[in-house]
Amino acid sequence: MHEIAGPPLLLTDNPISGRGDDQFGFGTHGRILCDAIQATVHLPLTVGIFGPWGTGKSSFLNICREMLDRRGIPTIAFNPWKYDEKEAIWHALIQTILQEIAEQPEGRRHDLAAKAKRLSSTATWLLMRHAAGPLTAGLVTGSDLTTARDAWQTTGVENYRHINHFEADFAEVVRAFVGERGRLVVFVDDLDRCHGETAIAVLDALKLFLGEANCVFVLAMDLDVISAAAAKRIGGDFARGRQYLEKLIHFPFHLPEVRFEAVFRQLQDFVVAELSGDPALWQLAENAFGDNPRRVRRFVSALNLTAATLRQHSEPSRDRLMQAAILLALRFRFPDFFRRIQTNPAVWVRLDEAARTQNNAGLRQDEIELATSEPGLSDLLLAVTPGERSGCSFPAIPTKAEIEVVTRVLMVTGGPGERS
Repeated sequence: MHEIAGPPLLLTDNPISGRGDDQFGFGTHGRILCDAIQATVHLPLTVGIFGPWGTGKSSFLNICREMLDRRGIPTIAFNPWKYDEKEAIWHALIQTILQEIAEQPEGRRHDLAAKAKRLSSTATWLLMRHAAGPLTAGLVTGSDLTTARDAWQTTGVENYRHINHFEADFAEVVRAFVGERGRLVVFVDDLDRCHGETAIAVLDALKLFLGEANCVFVLAMDLDVISAAAAKRIGGDFARGRQYLEKLIHFPFHLPEVRFEAVFRQLQDFVVAELSGDPALWQLAENAFGDNPRRVRRFVSALNLTAATLRQHSEPSRDRLMQAAILLALRFRFPDFFRRIQTNPAVWVRLDEAARTQNNAGLRQDEIELATSEPGLSDLLLAVTPGERSGCSFPAIPTKAEIEVVTRVLMVTGGPGERS
């Protein structure tokens, strides 16, 4: 009988902090991109780092930022998701950049600090003109806000001068900070976690306020998500949304795919011991979650917790653990199908038969609709068809009683289902 040496392992999906923790080969691609950022002459430059959710965009940005910091190129990180729905997002971006400039050694010069503060006040006027909301970053205090509001209400010519020249004044502050030939690299992460209007507001800010500065803006996003948000913003279709992004993103960089073998090497030692080297488990994980490290890590964590919970009642067999793993993958990937088999496992049997024979004649109309509405479901069922092949042994489709036992555990340990 296998003895558990400690509690079940729950794996974080936090991004890595730098190249020292790189296990997916991002470093080589990061170095090439950083070389290009360092060598580029025409600024500003906007680089889009494109990749689906969970594929390592944040880790890649951290690696690139570490590389540039080591080269002495100033960098700033901005995460709009922290400010989502809290204030005018473009204002938060501008104030974050100005605050970082003021706090770094080069920014402590009195003249540069004074310029940054004046520009921060101008941003405050802009904020009050377009939308009410709190300030960020601490450059402008409460008394500053009162003064700025009073000054704005006088509608003096000088105020309008600052607003009309904001873009040029911002470029002057950045140039004073980095030098005539230098560049400030601003990393913007998690755009696709924001509401669509917030994400587009960040892109608009780059175009409207920061378009003359010696800056490189590196934006991590899921291209499809932000394209859909842009399409909604401009009232067009998805293609129009893509075209809108193409006007703002000067250079698209598609994140290199993480091969499943690399995910396997990283995680095989963290899986419940009975299944850690089982090829069937890893074939299941690859078919269910592909090369998405975040989804595989979440699956492994939930499986570990599920196994520990099952042991509170009896020592589960290898087949019972594999059944739990398959049900867990179905719950994550295909929640509608998972809910259906909880009450009627025969649906699984019929869909499995249809997938193997490529014949839907034995399916009811609602089952055909289920199969067609869940892309990839038939492929996954086919991959875990009971029996042994190619070195992988999959257990029989569980009975209703077996599903009930396992799913009672999964309702606690498996978390909510999710769409791919």
